[in-house]
Amino acid sequence: MRPGERGVTLIDTIVGISLMLVVFLGIAATFRLSVDVVTNNKARGGAIALADQRMEYIRSLAYTAVGTALGIPSGTIAQSETVSLNGVTYTRRTVIVYADDPKDGTGASDTNGITADYKAVKVDVAWTSRYGGTRHVDLATRISPATGLETNPCSSSCGTLVINVANSASAPLSGASVAITNPSASPAVNFSTFTSASGTVTLLAAPAASGYAVVVTNPGYSTDQTNTGSNPTRSALTVSSNQTTSATFQIDALSSMTVLTLAYGTGAPITTAAFSMHGAKTTNTNPVTYKYSATLGGAGSATTTISNLEWDTYSTAVSPATGYDLAYSCSPQPVSLSAGTVATTTLYLAPHTTNSLSVEVLVSGTGALVANASVRLYKTGYDTTQTTDSCGQTFFSGLSVGTYNISVTAAGHTTYNASNLSVASSTQYQALIN
Repeated sequence: MRPGERGVTLIDTIVGISLMLVVFLGIAATFRLSVDVVTNNKARGGAIALADQRMEYIRSLAYTAVGTALGIPSGTIAQSETVSLNGVTYTRRTVIVYADDPKDGTGASDTNGITADYKAVKVDVAWTSRYGGTRHVDLATRISPATGLETNPCSSSCGTLVINVANSASAPLSGASVAITNPSASPAVNFSTFTSASGTVTLLAAPAASGYAVVVTNPGYSTDQTNTGSNPTRSALTVSSNQTTSATFQIDALSSMTVLTLAYGTGAPITTAAFSMHGAKTTNTNPVTYKYSATLGGAGSATTTISNLEWDTYSTAVSPATGYDLAYSCSPQPVSLSAGTVATTTLYLAPHTTNSLSVEVLVSGTGALVANASVRLYKTGYDTTQTTDSCGQTFFSGLSVGTYNISVTAAGHTTYNASNLSVASSTQYQALIN
């Protein structure tokens, strides 16, 4: 080595390799993008050909024959089908519905009384790109009678079915999936579509019949639907001749709840106690059938996470058969779960006694929990005073069946007194103070 020269150090090697990686990663990303563009251009060309093929076939049909199998209007065209072309698998979906042209008035204001003025057609061809993601090609047109004259599409009586879809805040929800079935209609109906920008699906010339079942959902959202059973909460819909039947369904983003089971007084984890939980929404009124009802926990963990819950008000209970009573919970029961949220509630469990009382102290009007409130429970032969915790609750166990008096005092609030409080089994009580 000549004087003044030096060898290659480790740092030089690392820097050189890093620069080469940056260059080659850039080249690889460019190559991948190029392949994606080329393959998707090829796939897009096939999708356009399939969509155009379906459109040309529809244009070749007589006006009365333009319709989808089990759709409104009814016909022989498949609503959805899988088609392979040039090594690419496509899903081709055809939607055909009657439309009301505003030129002669809409709805009840239509000058000739025929609201099904023409047929609106949309063909959607979808495929999965090479590197993930779904691509679409859409074609749309309208089909009118060859004579240019409107004709009543109903060979028998028919009406209009309007489905409105909103979120939990009652705001219209666009793009929601709506499935409508009625095997007893003539012709039978088994139709799926999506809500418009205004959150509605309007089906003109629907066959007059009872028994229209509706299911509304969206990816990542809850489901709302008509129900079956002896006394359904929401019965199947009925379309009457020359009448409009409207119904509103509500769906929103799913939520989750984590429930902790801890020992009352010590906060130690309890891993063996199962609990039941149900929402307030029902699918049947007699007997009452809750939309969500489950027995959870008790599987060797004090933490239970319930996913895919819809927004609702949820109540939990602990069976005495577990050997525990629900002393109180934080958050207080029932728990109101909003859409698209994650909630945590803690159940504090006490050893089971035949009769017990859980007291929750809240501010009247606001519902705010009152911590450090003094709660006196007394009757002849019994007089005990306890303090509410940070969740505004306290628990009296080992009681006898009977009526008690209760007195609640808290700084900044008037004293609350009540008598003839009946205690039997596991009793819960709310004291609303001013």
